[in-house]
Amino acid sequence: MMYQNWIEIGQAKGLTDLEVFAVRNKSLKLSVYQNKLDQHVQSDIEVVTIRGIYENKLSSIRFENLSDTNVSEMLDQLIENAKALTVVEPAIIYEGSKSYPEVKDELFDFSSVNTLEKINLIKKLESLILKNPLCSQVQTSMYQEIDTQTTLVNSKGLNLSRHNTYAYAYAIGVFKKEEDIKTAYDVKLAKKFDEFHVEEMANKAIEKGVAKLGGKSISSKAYPTVFSNEMFSDMLEAFTGIFSGEAAYRNLTALKDKVNQKIANDEINIIDDPLHPEAHFKTGFDDEGVACKKRYVVENGVFKGFNHNLKTASIFKEEPTGNGFNGGISVTNFYLEPKVKSFDELISTIKDGVYITDMIGLHAGIKTVSGEFSVQASGFKILDGKINHAVKMIVISGNFFDILNHIKEIGSDLKFSLSGIGSPSVYVESVVIGGEA
Repeated sequence: MMYQNWIEIGQAKGLTDLEVFAVRNKSLKLSVYQNKLDQHVQSDIEVVTIRGIYENKLSSIRFENLSDTNVSEMLDQLIENAKALTVVEPAIIYEGSKSYPEVKDELFDFSSVNTLEKINLIKKLESLILKNPLCSQVQTSMYQEIDTQTTLVNSKGLNLSRHNTYAYAYAIGVFKKEEDIKTAYDVKLAKKFDEFHVEEMANKAIEKGVAKLGGKSISSKAYPTVFSNEMFSDMLEAFTGIFSGEAAYRNLTALKDKVNQKIANDEINIIDDPLHPEAHFKTGFDDEGVACKKRYVVENGVFKGFNHNLKTASIFKEEPTGNGFNGGISVTNFYLEPKVKSFDELISTIKDGVYITDMIGLHAGIKTVSGEFSVQASGFKILDGKINHAVKMIVISGNFFDILNHIKEIGSDLKFSLSGIGSPSVYVESVVIGGEA
């Protein structure tokens, strides 16, 4: 009701259409070091964005914890911002989609769990990892819970809301064998507190850390290369911008004139699916009120079209795709479609290859327009179809578009990251790897 009053005040000031987008974010962050609590941060913040059209110019203003007492002043500022605009872009307040998908997302009140129980969870996680003889210390043990409520109301009658709750925890272990030192962690995201199984979490972190020790150098050459599901997900995330209508508008993507053309081999399907059952988060509408839906961005190797918000959809005279988030364009659950082979089957035919499990500085080491990348990485040697030994720091180089055209096999082990990007393990025919001279 309060937001509707704000809209009426704005219209009385001469704004033709208005929209209120409010996000209330409650969070708790805890960290432990050497069995002592060293961080306890609790917050409850509402951030409100008001978008309004004045003299056919769209302007916005953003602030925290707005109340009825100062909304008039904020709306005056919104009008002044509109008057100052010299670049005129499509001025759109969305009237709403014909229908919206039903989102069945489990909500759990993490605040109902005693804080001491949460602290004890990460204390125990730290102690279990430290019990491993190869673990010299745990850098930090972290727990964070987030409760986000989003409301969108506008002058065209749109009134939408969504609610999401989750928590995650991890501990970063330092593992040492002689002079070889490696860090490892495994993040567990939970939709309910009883999904945290501390022994399993500790074992995964230990398994990752110990496996990295004793790495050997390898010769520089092109190898058959398997990217773990997490690493190919990271690579896909680094290049999500090339599928954006904003990048097409600004000539910042090699896909500008490639709609309905082949950009990958026939096995490649890249999908944006806001309601994927295995994804951590689900959403029925974007931040502009456009309904989200499952959509093939790449289908059987063919680029099907860009992700659009209202502005770029208007520019390209296309329908918005429900990807208007955070004032720009973002994906929802964006993933490479899995196939049927297990990881063991994926590597079984590789005689001499490399399995990539870590990449460092991926976003700094890529050129999104050209697709070129060169980043530090590490992982394991594959010999005669099996994981053999850890590999010391290497450099992998190539081109993202070339990789999409030279994927030989795709695994079945689809995994989504916390950012909503997903991938199974991927076997690429050949990747240039820099190791020993």
